[in-house]
Amino acid sequence: MISRLIVVLILFGSFLSSLASDEMKSQADSLFAQQKYTEAFQVYEGIFLQGNYSESMLLKMAFIKDGLGNYVDALYYLDLYYKNSADKSVVGKIEEISSEKNLAGYSYNDSHFFMALLNKYRGQLQLLLVAIAIFLTVYIFKKRQLNEKPITASVFQLLTLSGLLLITNNSYDTTYGIISQNSTLLRNGPSAGAEPVEMIDKGHKVTVITRSDVWTKINWQGEEVYLRNGKIKII
Repeated sequence: MISRLIVVLILFGSFLSSLASDEMKSQADSLFAQQKYTEAFQVYEGIFLQGNYSESMLLKMAFIKDGLGNYVDALYYLDLYYKNSADKSVVGKIEEISSEKNLAGYSYNDSHFFMALLNKYRGQLQLLLVAIAIFLTVYIFKKRQLNEKPITASVFQLLTLSGLLLITNNSYDTTYGIISQNSTLLRNGPSAGAEPVEMIDKGHKVTVITRSDVWTKINWQGEEVYLRNGKIKII
């Protein structure tokens, strides 16, 4: 009884949070339509920090930041939009900004597009794989009742469950980040006493290898180096 009440309260809380988020988004969209971009961004940012952003919202946030000359945040929201939408039309704008600022890391190929497609349709793929796994489980169970060995079905079931685990954990995707501050010092180890490797400016896009409470390990021009977490925006 208590557990059911807790579930009901959680669902009700999620419902109220969704309503509040929708109301905030409508308010921000209204401000954006009135060209009150600074006020609109403040509301959008509040929604973004809650993790309730939409693709259209990301484009509007990128538009606002680009208009204010903040190319780092503009690239961040554009890249995040591409990651979630697989919309190739935005790649041109990203490459235009990165080329103008002479920034590294903004090259896109079929592999990036495929990963973006997986992100976009991950929910649907999960449901499909769950359905296939259930079907195969029932099929294998019935075959074994008949003293048969459904080897092919068992192999497909293993592959299906492996794919489901891969998609659920999002372990198929490479993590990227954008350097967020000028004069960011890269070191050869996760310590303030580690040897400096290079100092780079903001805007460059890098591959993130691992993260700890303080340090982020990245690949910079083929070399594994470290920088403080506050110096990078994770996409």
